[in-house]
Amino acid sequence: MTSNVSSICDRIEAAIHNEDEIEDVFGALLAVFTFHMSLMTCSHCRKETARWLKRSIPDMLTRANRAAAARASEGEQQPTTCH
Repeated sequence: MTSNVSSICDRIEAAIHNEDEIEDVFGALLAVFTFHMSLMTCSHCRKETARWLKRSIPDMLTRANRAAAARASEGEQQPTTCH
């Protein structure tokens, strides 16, 4: 991760509060992502960005599961099944 990406991540994370519902957080992130995709003037670039996001999902899930497991092993959260 570049220092610029890390800086943007820090600013986004600072805007999210513990009391925010996780569904609202993801909805907001998707809305911001969609808006910034709309700023791309090239429709091909928008499509490639969407494809990049789709290809990133397996790695996102792997990293999220690893981080959740680490928090659970440290006693910060309990694993649950919500469905």
